[in-house]
Amino acid sequence: MSAGDGSYDVAILGGGLAGLTLALQLKRERPDTSIVVAEKRAGPAPEAAFKVGESTVEVSAYYFSEVCGMLDHLKEEQLPKCGLRFFFPAGDNSDITRRVEHGDDKFAPVTTFQLDRGRFENALAERCTEHGVDVRGGCRVQDVEIGGDKHTVRLEQDGAEASVQVRWVVDCSGRAFLLKRKLGLEKDVAHTINSSWWRVGNGFVDLEDWGRHDEAWMARMERPGMRKHSTNHLVGEGYWVWLIPLASGAHSIGIVADPRFHPFERISTLEAALDWLREHEPQLAETMEQRKGDVQDFLKVEDFSYGCERVFSPERWALTGEAGAFIDPLYSPGSDYISIGNTYAADLIKKDLDGQDITEIVEIYNGMYLFGFETLLSNVWTDHYAEFGDAEVFSAKITFDYVNYWGFQALRVYYDKLTDRDFGVAVAAQVQRLFALTGQVAQLFRDWHAAGQPENPEGIHCVPSSFPGLWDRLLDLKAGLDEEALRARTEQTVGILEAMAVVFLHKAAKRLPDGPPDPDRKIDPYKVNLDADSWEETLFDGDAGLTLAEARGRTAGLENMLLDDLVATRPGP
Repeated sequence: MSAGDGSYDVAILGGGLAGLTLALQLKRERPDTSIVVAEKRAGPAPEAAFKVGESTVEVSAYYFSEVCGMLDHLKEEQLPKCGLRFFFPAGDNSDITRRVEHGDDKFAPVTTFQLDRGRFENALAERCTEHGVDVRGGCRVQDVEIGGDKHTVRLEQDGAEASVQVRWVVDCSGRAFLLKRKLGLEKDVAHTINSSWWRVGNGFVDLEDWGRHDEAWMARMERPGMRKHSTNHLVGEGYWVWLIPLASGAHSIGIVADPRFHPFERISTLEAALDWLREHEPQLAETMEQRKGDVQDFLKVEDFSYGCERVFSPERWALTGEAGAFIDPLYSPGSDYISIGNTYAADLIKKDLDGQDITEIVEIYNGMYLFGFETLLSNVWTDHYAEFGDAEVFSAKITFDYVNYWGFQALRVYYDKLTDRDFGVAVAAQVQRLFALTGQVAQLFRDWHAAGQPENPEGIHCVPSSFPGLWDRLLDLKAGLDEEALRARTEQTVGILEAMAVVFLHKAAKRLPDGPPDPDRKIDPYKVNLDADSWEETLFDGDAGLTLAEARGRTAGLENMLLDDLVATRPGP
């Protein structure tokens, strides 16, 4: 639409993924809400070579399909995803069949998707327009004046200026940081990682082509050709490489690396990145040599992670998506944070427009969002890149992180509990335990790797559906649980994670000179550590805690995710 003066309930600055989904969510949940979206790009977005953030996981898949009502588009115009899949180093990485593989042998019962971002955002813009959103393309935000009963947003479109009066302003401008810079909300974080990426056209990069010589490796999957539909990760010390198929027939490839191991200049140009692949991922490098003429683009970002001082304000403004904070692309959480931030923002906007006092709830949402972001950044991502090539440690970490994610964060989203204060109060004690435990186990993973990495085993396949403690958390998302069952599941998830912490302590301590503690002594899962000299004071706590047998009993099937257990039970020649 063309620029013009006017009055709206909400101005959304930026018509990308965050802005368009928020507009659509608001219109679906409160149709009378008047919304203007200002997007600087004129015309439709290109397919394939557009934006990254192409992989959805369970939270974002639910948000896009159910909350935003885009399930029809996702099923008809995008690709289903065969989960997250990881390949750990083996020798010089010249034979993928030798690498430890962590990923399921079938599509999961809860559907997630790979997104061609241009195609998806074009569909979102059309859907928003159908719902009555004023989507203005080629429209630049000149200024925002915050204050009073109405904020003023000054726009420019095709040389014409306009001024709109709005009750709410939501910055969804990504790294343009329109409000963030204006209000001085920038915040550094202790996580410095770099990335570069490109798209290859004219067909998918099928890593099964690298392993067709091995019939047993091919037979691991329910059927051939499934692996390419995963978000595939080729991992090694200090790095991981993604491979994501797109519905337009292109394949997204990216390198994410800790500069302490892989300096940015090694991946900051296409030629440098291809040279880096030759050293670390030779099978992908060989494929790229054959497909170099199909490269559609090349982009990069240095030190991509950052925080924010505030994302929701009682002055009726909000920041969602990359306009606020960005964590790390590992596990594909970017769209999850859009989903969560948009849901909090939409709830605040609806309550305010309906005449409710949001003074208290805005501080609760702001605190929950930022505390969750900062705690997870510290526990899940910061200073963990060193262990990525350590198959034993990182495979255990993936398993722990996904029990946590499916059993807590995803559960709240699928059952619409993000903004349910009564539910939040009811599970507050479990949430506190969860965050405390996650922090302790995060340090255990770091110390486990630092205690000395053995050579990775070869030819092992960790199948998540073979561990009920993990897989049942996924099945719960569509089990139709009632309120009492949801609270019980939260307690059960914490109990499983506690037991996993004890099992992991015994595994990690095998790398110590004197080995693990007495398996019959009870270990406090909230104090697991590898400082053996302190164990009497820290690790053992009378009758509290779990023996190894008790922990194993609570986590039946976990042995299917632990490499030394899998090696021990593998048939001989």
